[in-house]
Amino acid sequence: MEEWNAYIEFRDRMFFPLLEKDRYIEIADAADAFLVSEDNPAVRFRVISEVSVFLDESGPVDVAFRWAERLCDEFPDYPFAWCRMGAWFCAPYRATPENYRVAGGHYETALRHARAADEWVRYVLFDLCRCLAKAEDWERLETRMREIIADLQTKRALDSAVLEDDWSMPTGDGTLEPALVARYRGLAAADRERRDRVGSKAGPATLDELEPK
Repeated sequence: MEEWNAYIEFRDRMFFPLLEKDRYIEIADAADAFLVSEDNPAVRFRVISEVSVFLDESGPVDVAFRWAERLCDEFPDYPFAWCRMGAWFCAPYRATPENYRVAGGHYETALRHARAADEWVRYVLFDLCRCLAKAEDWERLETRMREIIADLQTKRALDSAVLEDDWSMPTGDGTLEPALVARYRGLAAADRERRDRVGSKAGPATLDELEPK
């Protein structure tokens, strides 16, 4: 689309060449200069998010965090902005109980905005479940997994098309209820079978589709 032409040119002419040379501060400066004249919200979100991600992976951490903060400041009602901030604190190389607690708070904020817009609710819940599993907060993880199952009764236009289950689900003493884990994994398996059958363009499934009565 035409509104993305300037971004594509910036990415190819400036962003990727600087990234290949590990010139991370210059990436941030170039993005700042680009954003001065860019007012398309979707393009702005893409640029700010990408700068934060790439700098966090290989560049100055403090600069990366400022770009993650900028994303939330500029898009305070957008769930993906808060998911990005949650991912920052939940990264494996920041694995501390306090960081998981902070990450969980950001995912809760994302969930609140997703519910308000009735968009991407399950997407955020999946991220939150991954965070809670890493934190070994089994009680809250159970609650969120039950919410996902209940939410499957909602047919939502914009949401994850996949019923994700890529987090730890232990069922020993003091962890998760075995019946809940069995049911959730069964639903996820049914969703994979459904997508194999109807194709990759299948929309989000409902509970009745995955667990027919």
